[in-house]
Amino acid sequence: MTIINAHVHLIDIESVLAETGPDFIDYLKQIPAFADVERVLPMLSEEALLRQMDEAGIERSILFALYCPILKASNEFVRDACLRHPDRFWGYASVDPHDARAPAVLEHAIIDYGLKGLKLHPPLQDFYPNDRKLWPLYAKAQELGIPVVLHVGCTPFGHLVRLAQAQPLLLDEVANAFPRLPIVLPHLGTLWHQESFMLVEKHPNVYVDMAAYPYELRELVTPKIVERIGAHKWLFGTDFPMPYEGRTHRMADFVEVIDELPLRDAIKQGMLSGNLQRLLAAA
Repeated sequence: MTIINAHVHLIDIESVLAETGPDFIDYLKQIPAFADVERVLPMLSEEALLRQMDEAGIERSILFALYCPILKASNEFVRDACLRHPDRFWGYASVDPHDARAPAVLEHAIIDYGLKGLKLHPPLQDFYPNDRKLWPLYAKAQELGIPVVLHVGCTPFGHLVRLAQAQPLLLDEVANAFPRLPIVLPHLGTLWHQESFMLVEKHPNVYVDMAAYPYELRELVTPKIVERIGAHKWLFGTDFPMPYEGRTHRMADFVEVIDELPLRDAIKQGMLSGNLQRLLAAA
């Protein structure tokens, strides 16, 4: 089976440390989600990512740009990685949602850099996704025919974030206003999975990615819910390089879980790559 990892962060750690200083690592350790940050740092290289992909049998990964603390990666950083490995990486752009030039920045990244989607993180970028100020950005994404990935659900970054900005139902209004804009909800909704599944069931243009904990995949991705919201609505991802369940990230764990799900092989193949390929082709 062809496998595409639709949720990968290749963080520009050198730029992050240059802006924040060496004490930033110690600061991160105080946040529960980053207590093992030193275990993650060695994984933040193209070589480490490619090794994980090869081990798991993953053909391609989508790298997310993001303009925010912690997960920072510029459009240029992602573009360059994709240019070095055009047969292994695709990239999604990001923008500063508070910048009036965001639609133009997005268009430049898609048209001139060859990036294939837009990644936004409302809590870390400090905005509400249903704020009408975002309408010109969504309109540009819809015009460009690209998917938009918006973080929803639990965001364990301590006092840096507000969970209210990650409520999936905020995106109901966005999906109503932009019915031709593919919207992807990551992490199975991250404890807001019921709200996320409601949106995916309601809107033809809303999808869910599976970059969740392996135990969540086993418990939540059941034949009945897959049938109810549509087998074509699920996108495989792992949220590399984030730890999970007390373990260092290993992409192969996620592939093994998908293989074990009590679903038909055709549905699994759609989850692992076919659904994303059709989404990008149709967008």
